[in-house]
Amino acid sequence: MRVQAEADGDVFLPSPAPDGPVDYVLICMEPSLGPWAKSPVDAQSKIKAGFRNFLSSLEDFIVHFCARRYLCDAEERYHITDLAKGAMLVEHAGRARVERYDRWYAFLQEEVALISRPAVGIVAVGNVVAEYLERRAFARSFTRVIHYSSQAAAARKAAIVGHKLEFAAFRNTVSLRDVLRHAEATLVRAGAPSEYRAAALSKLADNNLSDSRRQLMFNYKTAFESIKLRRAESQETVANEAMELPGR
Repeated sequence: MRVQAEADGDVFLPSPAPDGPVDYVLICMEPSLGPWAKSPVDAQSKIKAGFRNFLSSLEDFIVHFCARRYLCDAEERYHITDLAKGAMLVEHAGRARVERYDRWYAFLQEEVALISRPAVGIVAVGNVVAEYLERRAFARSFTRVIHYSSQAAAARKAAIVGHKLEFAAFRNTVSLRDVLRHAEATLVRAGAPSEYRAAALSKLADNNLSDSRRQLMFNYKTAFESIKLRRAESQETVANEAMELPGR
């Protein structure tokens, strides 16, 4: 992966490694080079010091929070990854994206096979990833959810239409403190150095859990709980069919 990122002229940015086989994999697009790094040299230095993907913005930690609270049971694990692992400037990400994803697709397949339990649930984060996986006839079924980027804020609001009462009930069940508490646990689990954890949490504390961010969390809660329910029903069906086999 590092060789491929460098061949693309980008900086390889690894995601935190899971503690063991995972029950869910969330697939995103590609990492951004900014604002966490001023240059590729700066990025390499920070990665060497322990910086990892999906451990920076409040939106990153909202995804972690929602995956842990609404998607996974207590004994289950999840993993967040990108389709392409080369960090680049946002304004460059749309250039030849399909061709870049084609170069990375085999790596994604290997990664999912390596870290996943047999009945893994796949979540495509955003339309770009979902449409690419559909075009490649990805071997595993997956569920599409909205992207967590603030650029997709309109989608957060649109998904609340028709669910205003449910959202009103939900919005007071989460707080910035909840997200920060989980962010700290996520940073520790990812092995982030103590000085980085302190700086990251201090920066996160300067944010606020706006209505738009709560809408994002409500979207993920609704989608993730639906995924859990379908997965449980599928596993129950498989178990029942096994019980009905001749000789059982």
